[in-house]
Amino acid sequence: MKKQKWMAFVALALAACNGPWNMQTESGDEPAKIWVSCLLVADKPLDTLWMERPFSLSVAKTGAEAFVDTSASSVVIVDEDAGVTFALHAVPGKPSAWVSSDTAYRVRKGGHYRLAATLRWNAAVDFPQGADWKTENLAAEARVPGSYALKNEVMVPIEALHPSLSVGLPKPVIEKALKEEGYRQQLFDSLKALPGSRLSANGITLLDFEAYLKGTATYHAVPEGDTLWYVFDEAQATDYSGESVHRYSLPFLFGQVIDKSDFGGVILSEHFDSTRARIYDPLQKGIDDAFNQDLDSVEFFQGGNVRGMIVGGSYFPDLKNYPDTLRLTNLLWGYTGRNVMYAHSVDPLYFEYYKGLIATGGENDGGPGGGSSRPQNVLRYSNVENGDGYFTGAALDSFAFELKAVRDTIPVSLLRAAWEKSRNK
Repeated sequence: MKKQKWMAFVALALAACNGPWNMQTESGDEPAKIWVSCLLVADKPLDTLWMERPFSLSVAKTGAEAFVDTSASSVVIVDEDAGVTFALHAVPGKPSAWVSSDTAYRVRKGGHYRLAATLRWNAAVDFPQGADWKTENLAAEARVPGSYALKNEVMVPIEALHPSLSVGLPKPVIEKALKEEGYRQQLFDSLKALPGSRLSANGITLLDFEAYLKGTATYHAVPEGDTLWYVFDEAQATDYSGESVHRYSLPFLFGQVIDKSDFGGVILSEHFDSTRARIYDPLQKGIDDAFNQDLDSVEFFQGGNVRGMIVGGSYFPDLKNYPDTLRLTNLLWGYTGRNVMYAHSVDPLYFEYYKGLIATGGENDGGPGGGSSRPQNVLRYSNVENGDGYFTGAALDSFAFELKAVRDTIPVSLLRAAWEKSRNK
């Protein structure tokens, strides 16, 4: 209730101000456009090309509505360098999905590709009830990055190498260890001997431990496939860029091997083990505790085993060592068990499209294909001529590790049960 009153107050305050506060969009719908989505990934088969159209908010979409006359339409992807053309066909029962019959072909690194489509489709505003058939030519070009790789090790703070350090040592223990050299050595030796410790295996020294005690983030290289601990410690530490942050926010540092001449950005996603547990991260828990809110198990459940992490551009002026280094906070990892980070290096076209999508709100509620939902004073970039969306190339690599957590985890099976129960009410 307090939140509603506060928002009402802000709205009244803005209304009383002189300034550019008119947030109402202009009336009128834009013409419907075909929304294209296709990512050509190096060394992979030609991906499904999705073509969708906008729907009225009053229409319940099932996914089976045929809006393209396939008998009067053609869709091809051309490998320009090899001079090879691939004809695509619509998947039966999924009119938005178009695929190639050639499953042996692999997208080439550094390849130049062209999309050419002639579509006869129903552009009626009241589709699927109405009919307004038109023929349209869509065209786009894409360049696949010539090279991309993640390094086979990650730099992590030593908090992620020990179960006790992951939740933080008591302040009196830290103070005593800083004052007494003998006690510091004894404490370090006892920590190394505890089950789950990765300190010895990863070459952590007493000097590293002393830096940790002084509040300096200390990093060490860990090979792919190793075991890490999720960090919950709220204490402050100075990270590698000189900033003071909560230890639970310290980043993992992943190295990228890229050709900067064709690096347009990166799409990161976490592939997790859905049979394990989700982590209730300390930042969210702290916010919930501050407002006396309990965790909503239904909202906390996530179906599948993939979740998006970050979409980054070719540069970040305030991010040290980017794009050679990906700086991913500990808080981004959401599940115990085997985690695999997939990184798609994309050509610049995709990130330009993505920026426009975010600016217009299309990612959350704008929807594809135009319509009146997006702000009228913001243009969304698309490289699809006579359409919307993207046709672009990418190169893929991944990095896997095992993640453990000392506390604040909820088995995915329990979250799923709560979610299913809520649906059956």
